[in-house]
Order: sequence, then C-alpha cells, then structure tokens
Amino acid sequence: MTPRTDREGDVPIGYRHAQWRKRRGIAASDLARSSGLAEQLVIDVEAGRDWVDRHSVLCSLAGGLHLDPLDLTGQPYAPHGEQHATVRAAAWHLRRHLFHSGPHTPAERQRGHTGLLSAAEEVRDAQAAGDERALALALPSLLVAVDHSVRPEDVDRPEAVALRNFAYAAAAGLLRRLGYRDLAWSFLHRARPAADDGQIVEAEEVRLLTSMGMPGPAADRAEQHLVAARSVVLLCAAAFAYASAGQRLSAEHLLDEADRCASDAEETAEVTVARASSAMQFGAWEQVLEQQDAAAVMPPARRADLLLLAAGAWARRGQIDRAFDLLASAERAATLYIRLDPLARELLHALRARARGTDRARELERMAGRFGMK
Repeated sequence: MTPRTDREGDVPIGYRHAQWRKRRGIAASDLARSSGLAEQLVIDVEAGRDWVDRHSVLCSLAGGLHLDPLDLTGQPYAPHGEQHATVRAAAWHLRRHLFHSGPHTPAERQRGHTGLLSAAEEVRDAQAAGDERALALALPSLLVAVDHSVRPEDVDRPEAVALRNFAYAAAAGLLRRLGYRDLAWSFLHRARPAADDGQIVEAEEVRLLTSMGMPGPAADRAEQHLVAARSVVLLCAAAFAYASAGQRLSAEHLLDEADRCASDAEETAEVTVARASSAMQFGAWEQVLEQQDAAAVMPPARRADLLLLAAGAWARRGQIDRAFDLLASAERAATLYIRLDPLARELLHALRARARGTDRARELERMAGRFGMK
C-alpha cells in the first residue's frame, strides 16, 4: 500500500514495519522466525494486503525488530484540529506539573481540599465519556488540588490518598494513550497504591507495560498485585496482558472471575470490553461480535471500545460497509478517543484500501480527513 503522505500518523503499520526491516537488512523469513509470526502474514501486512488489528500482532512485529510499538504506530501523532492541539498542549502542562510540584503549606493544602471532590468528579465524567479534551483540561486542576491537600505519606487519610492515586493514574492513562510513556511512568511513580483505591494504579501499570510490547512481564506484574486483592479493573487489565501474550486459558479464567466480581454497570462494561479484546487477540471474530449488542447500554468510552472491536471483526469477515458504520459510530461515541487510537487508524487505512472505487470511498476519505490522516 503506497502511503498518501510522509507524515508519521498517515501511513499504515505495515509500511513502517517494512521500512524498519529493510533499513536493518533483515529478510521477511528471518523476521517471521524471530517474531513468531507466519512469514505470509508479515509479507501481507507490509504489502497492505492485511492489516494489524490485534495488539498481540503489533507486539510481535515490534519485538521481532527490537522496536517499541510506538515506532510502528507513529505516536504521538501531530496535532490535528483544535481539540487535539488542546490535548497535546495539556500533555506538556502535565510535564511541567510533574517537575514543578512540591511541598505545600497547611493553608495551601486546605484550599486544595476544597475543590478536590468536584475536580475528581469532572475527571471521572470525562473518562466515562471518552472526552480526551475535557479530560486534558480537567486533570491539571485535579492534580493541583490533590497535591495541595494530600501528601504521599498521609496513610491515615485513605480516602484522600485514593483520590490522589486516581488523579495520577488518570494522568498516566491519558499520557499512555497519547504515546508519552516516559511521562506516564513518572506519574505512576508519584502514586502510592492503597487498599481503598480499587487497584487503579496497579491496573494502569499493567496496561502501560502491555502497551510497551511487554505483555509477558505485564502479566507477571499483575499476578504479583493480584495476591493482595482482585479488583475488576486489575483482573481485566491482567486478562488483556495474558491474551496479548497468547495465553488464552489464563485470560479467560481471569475474565470469568472479573465477571463474577462485577457489581455495577460500569464494571460489567469493563468486563465485556475486556472479553471482546481478549477474543480479538486470537482472531475469534464471532466471540467479539457476540458482545456487540451490549454497546448500546455502555458509557461512551466503553461503547466506543466495543464498537471499534466489532468494526474490526466485521472487516475481517469482508463486511466493509458494516465495518465502516460501526467505526463511524465509535467515532461519534468518543470522538478524539477513537481518532487517536492506533488500531482505529489502522482499520481506517484498511477500509480505505478495500473501498476504492465503491460508494463508501468518499465517506472514508472524509473520515480520514477528520482523523488527520490526509
């Protein structure tokens, strides 16, 4: 597939992979052996006849060339549009906060505590909506509030410590999705996991390791954390790590446990998306589509996740129109969240290539424009 531009966010994963492999003088057959993938899959992905819709394949392709998956996805993407520019700017604001925050006086801590709960609620709402711009705008205020009101050593105030951990894990999650992983690690190191925080820090650590192309170490780290407690969010993160590492039975066992532990609609949605994500890693398209109808009652962010997975499954079955409709629905549910997802962009590349000369081609080109892929 010939890339349409030279901008890093505008070319498929396979194109970047081919460039890296040729630059290093590695034959496709040797790469296949080192990555554990079929040689034909490597050839087809590089030629644009196939595409990457599984994190496990992305990890294997990157690992075979000793690359970070970001080298293949092109993240962080160049800003496109006002909303993306705002989120990108907020990432640098978070960096300043990380290196300029420090101890505060009792009076400053009291002022910070006043706005802590409302700031935390604003961040939670943005997360549930998959509104990356709102999240980026709300996080700085929350981080200032928790740093003013909560010290890391305040173990006698578990609720306040849990709010501080939530703030730092939320910042790490946004930075991870944008591709600023070093900053994400730095935020996680500022958190202090506590018994009452729902294991959000541990779960984000597992997600971050998985996104770095290290699902095996991520699964090992998850098992260490699961000794102390077994929250739904950590069980789901661990299940995805196991699935990305090719350990299907372990992933399914954890998902079954998470299903039993889910106590509300939010946790149920988390498990459903994790189950579809796990099935996707093994090419179990029918199992992915079995979860599709649940999207209607999910919060926007999880609905977008599930619709994206279903779009990929329909594309694999050759249903390009249905795949496009679901990808468009995912974009409407959580706009920037989906536009910045590397596998959503990869699917869009694949759909454009397969819809050339059809009635859908123009709509796909317009979608690519919205994603900043022209």
